[in-house]
Amino acid sequence: MAKIRIELTKEELQALVTLADNQFFRIKYIDPKIPGHKERPEELRAAQSAVQVLQSALRAMKGFKTAPGASQKTGGMAATKGSSSRELDPAKSNGKGR
Repeated sequence: MAKIRIELTKEELQALVTLADNQFFRIKYIDPKIPGHKERPEELRAAQSAVQVLQSALRAMKGFKTAPGASQKTGGMAATKGSSSRELDPAKSNGKGR
């Protein structure tokens, strides 16, 4: 697969991560409940990969270090320096947005 390179500000990357993550959620959990939905596993895999790449780039831009392959093992929610268990554990979330 061909790769492209782009330059973004931290704010642009954060916005893109949020949009991609929301879209991935829709593709994975909401769309399958719509009558007539046809599964497209290749689109789901591509969306998940894109979200992981964007999240990794954002963490790197913010100065967090991640172990190679860590985002794949944890679904993009790798523990990094400065991250809190609250951020990683939805059960402890206060229910507010990101």
